[in-house]
Amino acid sequence: MNNSRKKNAILNILIGYIAQIGLLFLSLVGRKIFLSFLSIEYLGINGLYSNILSVLSLAELGLDSAAVYSLYEPVASGNTELTFSLIKYFKKIYYSVSAGIFVIGLLLIPFLSYVINTDLPSNDLILYYVLFLSNTVASYFVAHKVALLSASQEQRVQKISSLISSFLLQILHIIVLLIWKNYYLYIIATVINTFLYNFILSRLCDRIHPELKKHQTGIDFETKPITSRIRHTLMYKLGVVAINNTDNILISSLVSTAAVGLYSNYYVVISAVQGFISVVTTSMISGIGNLAVSGNRRRQLEIFNMLLMFYHFLAALGGIGFGLLFNNLITLWLGNEYLFNSNTVSIISFNFYISCIVNPVWMYREANGLFKDVKYLIIVRAMFNITFSVLLGYKFGTFGILLATAVSLLITSFWFEPRILFRKVFNCSEKYFWIKQFKYSILSVISLVVCNYVVYIIKDTALGLILKAIVIVIVTSSIFSVGLCKSSEFRGILEMIKKK
Repeated sequence: MNNSRKKNAILNILIGYIAQIGLLFLSLVGRKIFLSFLSIEYLGINGLYSNILSVLSLAELGLDSAAVYSLYEPVASGNTELTFSLIKYFKKIYYSVSAGIFVIGLLLIPFLSYVINTDLPSNDLILYYVLFLSNTVASYFVAHKVALLSASQEQRVQKISSLISSFLLQILHIIVLLIWKNYYLYIIATVINTFLYNFILSRLCDRIHPELKKHQTGIDFETKPITSRIRHTLMYKLGVVAINNTDNILISSLVSTAAVGLYSNYYVVISAVQGFISVVTTSMISGIGNLAVSGNRRRQLEIFNMLLMFYHFLAALGGIGFGLLFNNLITLWLGNEYLFNSNTVSIISFNFYISCIVNPVWMYREANGLFKDVKYLIIVRAMFNITFSVLLGYKFGTFGILLATAVSLLITSFWFEPRILFRKVFNCSEKYFWIKQFKYSILSVISLVVCNYVVYIIKDTALGLILKAIVIVIVTSSIFSVGLCKSSEFRGILEMIKKK
């Protein structure tokens, strides 16, 4: 079982990284072509509608984690009959949810004018929204099979399908922009691509798990724990969406829809890097979930400590890189007219940093199903986030809205979720967790100071950008290696790498 976990995790990470490199390249090229033929207003609409529909899919967000968590045990034990029954059960729920989201989405059309701050024709904006809504609903048709792939540690199948689908979508988008320069056709191409992706992924899942079709009758199982888990995850995810998916809505209504377009240029780079990190995260969560089923708390803690160090290193690397290189990159990629000021860039980078350093806590909460214990905490954080966003947004604009995200995290989940995790899962105090985080934070600050000094003397050219990135990687890696080389976590990671 341990070898199987390691093998699946390695394959998922390897395929995931290949997919992310391809997606990053296509995203950068696609964004450049988009802005060459369509205005920043349309880019803002893209980001705004994506956020609105993420808020709409609250019910689904409560399902995904509950579905995967419910499948861990039957998949790990090879109980095919129960696995089939659960898949069939979640399929019905997903289909019902998709229908409900479509209806609710249509009912929200009269309220769009309150969050859209643009001169684009209102009739066009409504039609764009309906197309976005249709695309969102279509994505739920294979959600039950995605849950099975996640529980089985076969995310690489989804990554390969996503890469193929995204590549075809970028080609379609480029053709539409070059020939017709039409945003309607641009969105229609997205909808067509989603249906194609669903078809490919569904067929692949059927081929990987043909045994499920042999169990057409299914067996009875207790649904009460599952519905209870869905309620807890729904409340938790409601708070998560209110935190992560309302920034564009608030920026559009308090600043402008064009400002959403500017922010989306930075966010496409952030999300690409987060995509690389999420490859590790999603690959590890399934393994941690299977390990949690075995009840080996000591091994869970050992892996957690290694992940804590690894993710803090990634946080420092990404946070420093974004803070020092972002505007240089945007200038070379898109031009000076698409830049934010240095304060806004700094808070974007800091938000990446603090969210990344607590990633291991969130991973273990997800894998151990601790949504019940943090559901009210996340709601409180969401309330703080929205309140601070409105207050700070009116005074400081985009910077204030993004600052509110950092403040709400630091005064709530950042402090309390580790305590819940250590008490519920590891049965020990979180004291050493904070000692480790403090040590890693000091190394991050030292890395930032040194990198800032060295990068400052390199010119802002394409070659200079590459040199700066190399310097940041070398300096940060060296400082963390020297500062942590004697720790058990550092040695543990080296031993794992050698075994691979």
